[in-house]
Amino acid sequence: MALPVGLGAVTLGGCIAIGIANPGDDGVPLCWSRSVFGVDCPFCGGLRATNSLVRGDFGAALDHNVVLAVAMPVAVLMWIWWTWKSWRGDDLSPPARNGSPVWISVVAGVLLVTFGVIRNFSSAGWMRWLHSDAFAG
Repeated sequence: MALPVGLGAVTLGGCIAIGIANPGDDGVPLCWSRSVFGVDCPFCGGLRATNSLVRGDFGAALDHNVVLAVAMPVAVLMWIWWTWKSWRGDDLSPPARNGSPVWISVVAGVLLVTFGVIRNFSSAGWMRWLHSDAFAG
């Protein structure tokens, strides 16, 4: 129980800090890929998306970074499952084949890279919302 509870406490503390120090207040420097190359990485807008989720504004979180806005609630559900299994004392050791299938990591990586590319080539029209700086509120 110590590991999931400890990880949850640290994550909650970080989310509270992001909720208090709003990264959308122009006090946070741009990420290195935006500063150096002028492009949004797949994680650009992640702090603002986290702040929006903490404040309960799922629409703004989707606008800042759609991938993280969807992945964070899924990660919370996975953490709840992990904590529940740990509390019950269930065996959480990886399966005999050493973890999840390789294709899951490959698909996740391809989707993340695809998102990173598409959000930089969609500067006009209905795809503009994929940019990390598109939110004006």
